[in-house]
Amino acid sequence: MSVRHRKGERGQALAETALFAMLAVLMAFGLLAWIPTHRARTAATAAAYACSQFLSQSPDPSRARHNAVNVAWRTLNADWSATAGVQYRVQVSPPSGPGMPGRCLVSFQAPTLFDGLLGLSHGGWNSEWFISRSETWKARWR
Repeated sequence: MSVRHRKGERGQALAETALFAMLAVLMAFGLLAWIPTHRARTAATAAAYACSQFLSQSPDPSRARHNAVNVAWRTLNADWSATAGVQYRVQVSPPSGPGMPGRCLVSFQAPTLFDGLLGLSHGGWNSEWFISRSETWKARWR
């Protein structure tokens, strides 16, 4: 017993398959384009957290900001981050006194993969930040 297909049904199946294949390709490109942003956000979060920890634990207020900025940049430039092409900014607001809050802000702008292929625009700046209080018992603020 043989199955007979009408000419129109076979053409419709080919068109649906081609459409599905293109949709699958676009979804794959979209997922691949998301990877640099995710990696940049992860590195920025780690840097902001490390920065805030150094900021809160430094016993010397004059070096608190300097140490926090250094550890943030070391975290961002580490080999594990694999974020080539990402631009970063680090801003630190040190605590103004014992037990007062300080803030570390790491902003990033990741490149958009397949920009020319998909016609996407360049993404804007995103930020990750942490607030921490200086440890009163360690600080020599006078």
